[in-house]
Amino acid sequence: MSVSIVLVRAFVEVVERAGIGRDELLGTTNIDPAGLDAGDARCEFAEFANLQTRAVDLTGDEALGLHIAEQASEAAFDLVAHLIAHAPTLRDGLELCLRFQRVFSDDPELTLLEKGDIATIRLAFPRTTARADRMLTEFVMTGVLRMIKTFAASSTTVRAVSFEHERPAYHREYTRIFGGVERYGRSFTGIEIDRKLLDQPGLHRHAELYEMLRSQAERKLDHLTRGVGYADRLKQYLLVRSPRGAMPDMATAARELGMSVRSLRRRLTEEGVSYRAILEESFGAVAARLLGDSRRSIQETAHAMGFSDPTAFHRAFKRWTGMTPKQYRSRSDAG
Repeated sequence: MSVSIVLVRAFVEVVERAGIGRDELLGTTNIDPAGLDAGDARCEFAEFANLQTRAVDLTGDEALGLHIAEQASEAAFDLVAHLIAHAPTLRDGLELCLRFQRVFSDDPELTLLEKGDIATIRLAFPRTTARADRMLTEFVMTGVLRMIKTFAASSTTVRAVSFEHERPAYHREYTRIFGGVERYGRSFTGIEIDRKLLDQPGLHRHAELYEMLRSQAERKLDHLTRGVGYADRLKQYLLVRSPRGAMPDMATAARELGMSVRSLRRRLTEEGVSYRAILEESFGAVAARLLGDSRRSIQETAHAMGFSDPTAFHRAFKRWTGMTPKQYRSRSDAG
């Protein structure tokens, strides 16, 4: 697992403001200070975790994870941050996060769940040490809040910000940033917002600039995934789609992957798979992810997957996974 040098650069930028040079910060790591401007460079996730804790030790700022996401310039986060800032709506911005999260890191992963009038942006991430895990969740959740404010201009529509760790000694910094809706010791890490905010138009959207930045981001993602089979690339694309009904048809998927339908079909045939098979596999994975949320009923999951008839969803889920939704949930609960 690796992360982009872009994330390292954000840490360096803020730590340097505290009077600590990059050579000192990176001195005990395998990260070359001269490579910070190489946009395609990456470092191992474990190395990034070590960098986080070293930055805290050097600055003496235990709340550094919060402060870096809050204070780092947009430029520090490369072109994807600019792309999201010009997205038509917050929903589009979140889907861009899902689409291009590989540009930043192999992990962690953000997912969007919608239920009733609430939308929840959840974070899944690989665990290292308790301290580094806490810093990472602070960094990502503050970054997500920063993105939300790009569309809402305030955090008043944030209902709750949940963290798996217990309340830290510097919890007042959480309150300053999250406005008192932070919660600790929860079963997941994520932000809950009013669902209607997802379709809030961007405050700074610029259609022409948006298309240009998206084209650049697609080229960067293509460079990162070069060597990855087209079946796997298609799965990655489908798995990050927000479950708001039918999955994209082949023409839409091909366009998003930067190729023609004919080329995509030929590539999949060469790899011995079909679009329908990958589509159903992806449907099953998305449905299983939604069923993993115990707060969401099976009927609500069926509706989120675009099924008006729960019985049809039961049949489809069994075709996708070999189990009924109830059997899958029982197995997950037992695990």
